[in-house]
Amino acid sequence: MTNFKPKQAYGTYLLIAINLIFFIVESNSGGSENLETLYQLGALVPQEVLLGEWWRLLTANFLHFGWVHLTSNLLGLFFIGRFVEFFLGFSRYLIAYLFSGVGSMLTFSILTVQLGDSQQLLVGASAAIMGLVGVISAISFCDWKKEKSRLATRRLTFILFIIGLQFVFDFANPQVSFLSHFLGLLFGFIIGIVLLIKL
Repeated sequence: MTNFKPKQAYGTYLLIAINLIFFIVESNSGGSENLETLYQLGALVPQEVLLGEWWRLLTANFLHFGWVHLTSNLLGLFFIGRFVEFFLGFSRYLIAYLFSGVGSMLTFSILTVQLGDSQQLLVGASAAIMGLVGVISAISFCDWKKEKSRLATRRLTFILFIIGLQFVFDFANPQVSFLSHFLGLLFGFIIGIVLLIKL
């Protein structure tokens, strides 16, 4: 891994700005904790998506339920996103972020409809951010596979530990969607491997 230079993280700052703009729109349209407002602005409702409202797969990634939800996700994006963007570059970084977010939302919609829970409402950037964790996992895995050094092993172990802690937190908080986080992580790992092959 090369030296990290966060000043180059224009994609991360762009995504943060978009999330903030969406939050301002929420606040001025009825409130960020108003479910009807979130629905009208594009929250993910699986049944609605499969009935043709595909744009919700994208917009739901930029909507947040209250300041705490927004702040926690933007902090994660700020710290994780800058590293991934430095490693992948602006274009590949945005591809990884959107692929993880949209891919997880689509799969989440399909699975929940199949399970008979199609009316729940989902918002937040956390699935896309977990996708970035998946990319870091792919980077660490490729480093470990290539080097087989103690340092590479420690890096991979640390990433797996962080993922484990996140999933423990998810299970302990019923308002958090474990499934969307897991899917984001999975899509991030897959796109990370694909993009790393092309680097």
